[in-house]
Amino acid sequence: MAKQKFGLGRGLDALISGASEVMASTQQASEVPTTLEVAIESIIPNPRQPRRAFSEDDPKLLELSASIKEHGLIQPIVVTPLSSSDTSTREANGWFADNEQSNAASTNAICYQIIAGERRWRASRLAGLSKVPVVVKEVTAQQMLELALIENIQRAALNPIEEALAYQALVQEFGLTQELIAKRVGKDRSTIANSLRLLQLTAKVREALIKQPEHFSEGHARALIGITREEDQVTAMSKIIALRLNVRQAEELATQIKAAQDLDAALERISPKLRRSPEIEDLEAQFRDALMVKVDLKCDTRGKGTVVLHFNNHDELERLYSRLVKREE
Repeated sequence: MAKQKFGLGRGLDALISGASEVMASTQQASEVPTTLEVAIESIIPNPRQPRRAFSEDDPKLLELSASIKEHGLIQPIVVTPLSSSDTSTREANGWFADNEQSNAASTNAICYQIIAGERRWRASRLAGLSKVPVVVKEVTAQQMLELALIENIQRAALNPIEEALAYQALVQEFGLTQELIAKRVGKDRSTIANSLRLLQLTAKVREALIKQPEHFSEGHARALIGITREEDQVTAMSKIIALRLNVRQAEELATQIKAAQDLDAALERISPKLRRSPEIEDLEAQFRDALMVKVDLKCDTRGKGTVVLHFNNHDELERLYSRLVKREE
């Protein structure tokens, strides 16, 4: 029977679907990735890790750490070597996550940056391992960042906003199209487009999607995307959470809010003379008679509006000042 090989010994395609397309242009990369044991303190995390928060109290991380402590790290971490100048630059720019500076960062020793497997690296540290198996890949900085994003989108438990930000980075920084991203991560282009649309939401709504996923899901959030006013988005989000609305109910609520917005927009395009009530007309006349200047009074369907006072010369301005501010005795 043939001896079983390491799971990642077959290359990054065993870990990342579509990785061969990213790596095809790297002629200098070796045909067979090098697998070796390195000091865990010589490895640093990737500053462009899409997953924004790692907690050492995470039950899944603790479970993985216990398994590694019992059986060792079976699946190697994928890394790329950094020169001492690379590490110094990253240290100076604060690129070490959670101030996790390794001893190698301040010496001339070889230092490695993680491409894939940060959770395994963190769990191995918690388990007390001094060395871990790694697959070393020689890649350019752009290829390394791109692979890290793709691997984490596919493998890590990213929240919807982290995933959307990762897609955005692939589009804006690396020039990938939505079609190409979809192919790389094995999803439909519409899925990528819908994910990116979440970034149109106001900050408070995004925060609720991250922190309260049990009551405010991605489906709820997508229903609110077409609501243009930020305050209306926040109001709808609060109502969804407070009333425990399902996605269908959230869509109905959003439809009502959008209809009200469309009505307001339509009214704004209509001449004020055509949409003002008799009460507004009468009130405007009273302002005009009392102040003895031309007055324009506008009011929308929610009761918000403006009062514009017109004056033709300095004397009229003085008279307005006296009536409204100075109030002559």
